[in-house]
Amino acid sequence: MVGQEEKTAVIVGAGPAGSLLALLLAKQDWKVDVFESKHWSDGSWAPGQPDGWNVMLGARAAYCLEHVGLKDDVWSEGVFCSGRTVVAGGGLKPKYQPYGYELLAIPQPKLASVLINSGMHKYPERISYHFGWGLKSLDPDESVAEFSPAGEPLGLAGRDNIVVTADLVVGADGLHSKTRAELERNIFSFKTTLKVVPAGRHIKLRVPVDVVGEQVDEKGNVHGPSMLVVARNAKLMWGVPNRDGTMGLTIQGIRGSTAADVSLEMQESFPELSDFFGADGDASARLAVSPERFQGTVTATSYNYKQTVLLGDAAHSLLNVTHLGAGLALEDCLVLDRLLQSSLENQDHSIVECIAIALSNFSNERVPEMVAAAQLCTDVSRTNMFQVELQRAILRVVTRFLPRIQHWQKAANTQVVSVQQLVKWRSREILIVRIALVFAFVLLLLRAIRLVRLALRVVLPLANFLPN
Repeated sequence: MVGQEEKTAVIVGAGPAGSLLALLLAKQDWKVDVFESKHWSDGSWAPGQPDGWNVMLGARAAYCLEHVGLKDDVWSEGVFCSGRTVVAGGGLKPKYQPYGYELLAIPQPKLASVLINSGMHKYPERISYHFGWGLKSLDPDESVAEFSPAGEPLGLAGRDNIVVTADLVVGADGLHSKTRAELERNIFSFKTTLKVVPAGRHIKLRVPVDVVGEQVDEKGNVHGPSMLVVARNAKLMWGVPNRDGTMGLTIQGIRGSTAADVSLEMQESFPELSDFFGADGDASARLAVSPERFQGTVTATSYNYKQTVLLGDAAHSLLNVTHLGAGLALEDCLVLDRLLQSSLENQDHSIVECIAIALSNFSNERVPEMVAAAQLCTDVSRTNMFQVELQRAILRVVTRFLPRIQHWQKAANTQVVSVQQLVKWRSREILIVRIALVFAFVLLLLRAIRLVRLALRVVLPLANFLPN
């Protein structure tokens, strides 16, 4: 059987998707080389740069992590959030908005480190990790990848480039994927689109409980940790709690390039945190040099070419408005692993042919899902908060009479449901809301007509007593 022959894979990127796929392939006796441009030390990304982006995980991510026995390990490193607390303007009281379910907040590097450490200890002979190496070039026709020291001039410290030939090449290197760029450069028919929007500067800050408490109203505290959203002076701040007592803060609208400038902006817009952002403070200095983070959408008609495939954000990055992105990236790995196993059981084809068939099937299965996910995120991003609150209020009333109807976003984060199904459920909810609004309008109109008739009954007889 083809599956009994040794199979080799190269994975570009050791983020959550790349690290999970490495575990799944190693479990099937693949020989895997994982290359990551960032450096690694003591189980943490990039020593001296702890400000990792936070992700929110729901049922889809839990299901994927359970496949490699790491769900409990990851869950123990995060914090459950049951809603978000919104502060708008200077004098308005915080408003707690419950999700109706719980999401796990965890820094993306911490999630990746759990997966990587598992690979290091469980499959030391099957998985080789190469940190500090970035993809330089890729020949997708021959499945040959060349890597060079990341951030170093060619040949520095005597380190020559690494050239690897493999049966499978996986690009899991994020929004600005070099693997995707190489496919577009080498393959005329391979086209993708990338649209990015600024998402602010990010910093991790240890904030005492009493300071956080001032940002969260009593109802929010009763429900436990929540995502914090503060909007003031055309600036936005998102805060996501971490298990180590810090908050991952993403601040949009900060323009200062020096610690003093940042300190002044923070005092004007976010005075609650001004004590932590002094003119000569470490937090101000870090935020001043923190690079602008970007959210973006990546779309493609296909995720594969021959023996090369894209996963996660490299293939289908989404706007962060539905908390689906991380779960879908991890789900990519399970789908690809399943299709590879199924294809490699075919004794009539070579390894190369089996892999190519599996990758083609992967694109056929995942592209429609990701098109639906992108459309869902776009539609949600265009919905203002008043519309969201109105829809929720109407649905709460409707579900009292039709309990089988549940909110699509709750289903998205508490069940493993097809995104295409979620789109249908959201459309159904919008239809229900519109029907409810029309029904309410009709009732009000009938009420108004009745009041007019009553008024006429009173006024018309009185008109007979008026002088001509």
